[in-house]
This record gives sequence, structure tokens and C-alpha cells, in this order.
Amino acid sequence: MTSLASVLQIVAHPDDDLYFMNPAVFQGLKAGTRTTTVCLTSGDADGRNPRPGQTGPVPEDREAYGRARQNGLRAAYAAMVLGDRTAPWKPATLTTAGGAVAEAYTLADAPWVTLIFLNIRQHGTPEGPARSLHVLWHEEVQQVPTLVPTGGLVPEVHWYTRTGLVDTLVQIMDLVRPTLVRTLDPDPDRLVHNEAFPQRHDHGDLSDHADHTAAALFAWFALDHYQGPTAYAVESYRGYYNERWPHNLSQRSVSLKDYFLNVYGAADGYDSGDPAGSGDYALSFSSRRTGWVQSTAPRHPSGAAWLLADRRGRLAAFAVVNRQAAVWLEAQPGTDQWRGPFLLGGGPLAPGLAVSLTPDGRWQILAERLSHLAAGEDHVREIVLLEQAEPDGVFPGWISLGNPSAGIPHRDRHLGGPVATRDGMGRLHVFVRNAGLGLHTRIREADGAWGEWTDLRGHDLQEGLTAVTAANGHVEVFGASREGVFHWAQNSLDEPLTRAPRFRLTVPAGPVAAVVQPGGQVMTVYRQPETGRLLMAQEDAPGGRWAQPAASIGGPGGFGAIALAASPSPETGTLAVSRADLGGVAYRFLPGKQGWRELPTTALGGTIAGAPAAAFDALGRATIAVLGADARLAVTRQVAPGSTEFGPWLTVG
Repeated sequence: MTSLASVLQIVAHPDDDLYFMNPAVFQGLKAGTRTTTVCLTSGDADGRNPRPGQTGPVPEDREAYGRARQNGLRAAYAAMVLGDRTAPWKPATLTTAGGAVAEAYTLADAPWVTLIFLNIRQHGTPEGPARSLHVLWHEEVQQVPTLVPTGGLVPEVHWYTRTGLVDTLVQIMDLVRPTLVRTLDPDPDRLVHNEAFPQRHDHGDLSDHADHTAAALFAWFALDHYQGPTAYAVESYRGYYNERWPHNLSQRSVSLKDYFLNVYGAADGYDSGDPAGSGDYALSFSSRRTGWVQSTAPRHPSGAAWLLADRRGRLAAFAVVNRQAAVWLEAQPGTDQWRGPFLLGGGPLAPGLAVSLTPDGRWQILAERLSHLAAGEDHVREIVLLEQAEPDGVFPGWISLGNPSAGIPHRDRHLGGPVATRDGMGRLHVFVRNAGLGLHTRIREADGAWGEWTDLRGHDLQEGLTAVTAANGHVEVFGASREGVFHWAQNSLDEPLTRAPRFRLTVPAGPVAAVVQPGGQVMTVYRQPETGRLLMAQEDAPGGRWAQPAASIGGPGGFGAIALAASPSPETGTLAVSRADLGGVAYRFLPGKQGWRELPTTALGGTIAGAPAAAFDALGRATIAVLGADARLAVTRQVAPGSTEFGPWLTVG
């Protein structure tokens, strides 16, 4: 183990982590980060697990299938950590707070890796309801049974109530003391299923499996009852959503995910010697067929605009820690001494904050709050604001800005995180992706009065917006869709934003980053589908025409939002920063002949939480900030202005 990080992953089925959280799982494991994965159900599905080459009818055997999936997941983790799928595990049982008994396996030669199987029957009993997690979350049943896997450690059936499952997750959190909690998607997008987007395993009109959603809601609800003692970050990952949007991973990352899924499925015919089965044979080298493996998509893209300078020139970093807003502040402009983190409450907040500095130097912080996780349809999600009373002063308290779909069943929870910027007249513009996948805005006038939520239309927007203020003071917004980059802008300061119908940069695979360069031109950078490369486009002059098509600037792979920071010096250019395929943080200066360089994150847990951020400090040095898997701020700077070299990570707090 090389860091203080401890990662806890809560999934519905064996393989959810391999499909939807990798390559981040692998990155942490290779760095020696303590990792615990909890599988809530046995994943017994229909109980049929046809062996390679098997012909004829396949008998139903849920107990054997549940055991085979356990065997496959153990093999995949052993391969990720040690390069040896046959590495031994130490078995144990865990008596849970709910009274049931779970199975726990620790990798013998890497005892910081543990898999815990609660073994809840995926579909209840033959006579009972399907979708056990779903009906338990929705309080349609009082309790659900476990499966007894063939040859397992627990010989009898146990039962989980809703409270018992929550208590069990809190118990595991107390044991593991996570600094990073990974969950599935608690609020999947709504979707009209048709020929283009078939129903498959989606539940109702949502774009994900019912078990995934329930597992995420249980995890988020359990976090309400977890008290520490360590600071932690949370990341939620999309599930079946991945197949319906442009794929964001490089072929290297896809191959890595695919390889470990094939190990999990024993696709090469590997025989572990267990008559129950050696893996989930149904995969059979077909993990790419569904379109899930080709992307890794955070449900709440944290954005990359969370490192900014205050009125004195001191850099301030803002992130969500313990599901609260947190801030770190340079002690003096350009110094390596930082203060913080200072926790500012507001939770439970989704990852990612939008931050703006008022003309008189006060911070305004915006976030999405998961205010109520409902058993029914009365979920509450809202945008909240915290405003500093005076420069360098206290933050009096959070206020709610509501939700464009507030109180509307089936829509309230499908809200995007906020982005914000200030126009040339000092008005604060807040933007969110709405439940209909369009754009809403709410504006605060310079005198402090708030307008109502206003629909700016649009359609098919992917989560992760970017807002900037152009050199002329006009506000511009960029969003990613399946059709291309969408662009809204003001024609004058007195007019609302409108979408440019002919603005068509090529299709992005994730959030679009934007920055105003020293010369006044707006630049955008975004991921090219399927390749891991980044594309760059910019105006030919402030407010001018956009060069099309966008130009490739290479890229380090990775996923998530990209950070851009424009230097005050045109000679230095713009710094671009991204996650990289192997878990590091990569950067390059634009324009420039130097290619991408990578900063390792091994000491931070082998990966980061959310997206990196970038800024230039008071001494003109490029600065990169990340939240490590240990939930601590880490900062690195140029060794000198104009240099392409960065110093070592400085961990803060």
C-alpha cells in the first residue's frame, strides 16, 4: 500500500465494477490502494450459465450461477492486482448489522483487497417478486432473501429488511473507513425506448437496470448515517447509459476493461476446478457487444473550474468532501502553504461545485443537493447557493434556488449539476441541464434580485455543461450532444442567450471545456469518440468565426471533464489538463510543439476523484489541482513560468 486512500465500491451485481467503474478500479489496485467491493445481490438472473461449447438446453441453477460469478470476480481482481487469476483468497464470514451473514474474501498476497458478497437473491424467490433490491427500496416488501451459492460459506438463507441493508452498509463503511466511495447511478436519465434505443434490461422509462439504481440509492442513503472518522469523496458512475452516447474511452482502455471482463467470464475456457463454474460464461468474448465497456461516465461530472484566484490573487480550491462543500486557500499569493479544508456544509451534495467571485470579492458557491431520496416518486433534487457575507468573511448559510422541474413526479430527480458565470454587467448566470435534456437558466441581477428559471430549449444534452464570459462581457454556454457541440450565446448584454442553430463542431464524447484566451478568442477542447484523443477549436478573432473541423491535439486517453487555464502571457498559451489512461494526470500547453506529459498519482491512490483543475498563480506559474483518492487536495506547479516541467505533488489537509 502506497497511500492513505481506502476505496469502497458498492455495486448491485458481480461485474458492475468491471463494466462501469473501470479503468479507475484497476488504476487504484495497481497503485496498492486499499479496495473493498461490496456486491449486494448474487446476480443469479435466470440461473442459466451455458458453458463454452455447450449445446442443448441449459438447466436453471441459480445457486451454481451465483457461485460462478463470485469465482469470476475473484479471478478478475487477482488478475488486476497480481497478474494471476489463480491467486488464492482467504475466506471469512461477516455477521452483518442486519443479522444476516455475508461472505468476505481477502486476496492472500494482497490483503488490502477484499470482496464482500451479501448474496441477496436478484429475483427474490420463485414465488416472490422479481428485482429484490428494487422492491425493497420502494418498500413493496418487508424483506428479501439471500441465495445460498453452491459450495459457499453460508449454508442457510438469511433475510434483509430495508433498514437491515442500510445498517449493513453503514457497518461496512465503519470497518473500511473509505476515503473514496464509488456507487452506481442514483438518478439515471429518462429515456423513450424505441428502435434506436431498445428496452433491453432498462427498467421502465429509465436508462438503467433497476438493481443498479436501487443499489446506488441504498449507498447514498447509507452515507447519511456514516460519521467518518476520515474525510471521503463520492463518485457515482453511469450504467447502461454508456451504450446510448458517444464512447469516451481510448482503445487501450477499452481493451483493458474487455480483458478483465473476459477473465471474469472465463471466456478462454479456463477451469478453476469448481463444478459450479469458473465465471460468467455468457460474456464469451462479447463484452463489447452491448456498448457498455467502451465508456466510463461519472453521473455527476465535477467540472474542472474549481481552482480560482480571489481578489488578493490567492488561489482557492473548491470541492465536495463528506458530501459538503469544502475550500482550501493559499496562505499568501503564490505560496506552497495552504489553509484548509474548511467544510461549509450544504449536504448531501452531488460531486462538483460551481464557483463565482462577485465584483466586490465575495465567493458564491453553487451545487446540486440530493435533498430527499424517496421510496416512491417524490424525490427532491435542488440547486443550492452559499454566498460569503463579505470578502474574507464568513458564509452565513445555504439557500435553495429550486429546480426547473420541482414537484413534478418523474422529473424532479433528473437534474444536472450547475455551472455559472458573470456577465459584463455583474449579473450571475446559473445553468443546468434539465429533465428533458435541454438547458435552463436562472439569473441574479446586480442588485441581488433573482429571476425565475427560464427554458433556453435545446435537446439531447449530455451531462456536463461549460459557461464562460467572453471578452465583450457576453455569456456563452457549451454542451455536448449526439449531434455535435451545442452553443448558446448573448447577442448583446440586454438579450437572453439563444442557441446558434448553425454552430456545429463535431460530436464530442463528453463535456466540452471552454476558456477565453488572452487575445479574447474563445477556445474549446473535447474528447473525440472512440479514440482517447482530444479535439480543439477556437474563434479566429474575438466574437469571430469558428474553425471547422476541430483539430486533433493528441491526448492521453482518460475520461471525464478537461481543465483549461489561459495564461496572462500569450507566449505561454493555454494549459490543458486531463485524466490519463493509466491513472495519472496529463497536461500540455496550447499551442506548442511539446506533446502530452503525465504526472503520476501513485502517492494519491493511483487515481483521482472527479476532474483535475488548472489555473495560473500570482507568480505566473501554471498550477494543477486534484482531489486524490485519499480525499485530500494535491497541488503541483510549474517549476518556473514558461517551463514545461512541474514539481512534485503537494498534499494539503
